[in-house]
Amino acid sequence: PLPVPWPAPARDALVRLLAGGPGLLPVWDTLDEVEGIGTFLPEWEQIRLLPHASAIHRFTVDRHVVETCAEAGALIRSVRRPDLLLVAALLHDIGKGSLQDHSVAGEPLARKVVARMGFTDLDAEVVASLVRWHLLLADLATTRDPDDPATTAELLTHVPDAASLELLRALTEADARAASPAAWTTWRASLVDRLVSRAGQALGADIA
Repeated sequence: PLPVPWPAPARDALVRLLAGGPGLLPVWDTLDEVEGIGTFLPEWEQIRLLPHASAIHRFTVDRHVVETCAEAGALIRSVRRPDLLLVAALLHDIGKGSLQDHSVAGEPLARKVVARMGFTDLDAEVVASLVRWHLLLADLATTRDPDDPATTAELLTHVPDAASLELLRALTEADARAASPAAWTTWRASLVDRLVSRAGQALGADIA
């Protein structure tokens, strides 16, 4: 059992594990088989072997989360805080399994977990916000005009700075790639990137 908050070496070890790309999958499976995940993430039990309600998902919720982390591992050079991207990928669906919208339910859970891991309060707020709004960018880009200033304004209501926008862009891609090939097409990616570019310009930042 780890003390609360975690010591920095434990937190760093988890981040390094999550950054392992495809190599993460067999290690995480082994941890799950020996019931090791619950020793540092008891909230995992809520999503373990949970089926997805959406047919677009090819995996159970727990496997999808690990696949999202693996996909995020390929994107860590595109963000200023790769550690927060990886932890947000791990926690983005942690609210599933309740009667509440999983993004809403996941926000306070993520905040609690990240604080327990020993991140700062500000980092905990960033990850909690990413969990709350992890579907927003794709939804706006694919259901609204990404070139409409009102669409940009709606996004920036919930994503107030360039660093958070980078993180949300990377999490959106990782989440979609982990769901299924149909969830991250060239067309969807182009719409997301157009909206991100518009939002970046509004923030005075150049975000690819």
